[in-house]
Amino acid sequence: MTKPLSYRIFLAGAVVLLATLSAAAESQPSAAPASQPSAAPAVIGDKATARWTETTVKAAGTPEQKAVLEGGKVATVTGELVEVSCYLQLGKRGEKHIPCGSECLRHGQPAGIVDKDGKLTILFVEEHDPRRDGKIDIREQLVGLLAKQVTATGMLTTTRDGYRALYVQGTEIAVAK
Repeated sequence: MTKPLSYRIFLAGAVVLLATLSAAAESQPSAAPASQPSAAPAVIGDKATARWTETTVKAAGTPEQKAVLEGGKVATVTGELVEVSCYLQLGKRGEKHIPCGSECLRHGQPAGIVDKDGKLTILFVEEHDPRRDGKIDIREQLVGLLAKQVTATGMLTTTRDGYRALYVQGTEIAVAK
């Protein structure tokens, strides 16, 4: 008996999805042997300077926007720095993705941090007006951190539709150590 067309399309889609997930899993960097110490994560931001800047506070023009800022809190996130568009679209991350991810970051795609639990936190420059006006460019600094472990501290916004965003002072991203 021939299966209905909708079932065959569903099955074909499932096969493609499994193949994509399998390929993405194979592209993940292998874990370092237990005998090798892992390098300390790069540090971005500082609890002492994590805050909403004046331009961000002024940009919150409605009660709803002000509530978002009030819900923000100082937080630190540690994990692998990824280029978000390829990560969400194809599951790309790790050293094999550095050439592609570097070009994506250089051309304006966002960066994020995937923590040990697999949660993605998107990383942004905090200063609203300078960020909006293109006066703070952190692309090359982030390219240098791609696929590395980082610890970033800034203002974490409330979760929206499953996404988290960490806003770090732009000057602190520029001097990540």
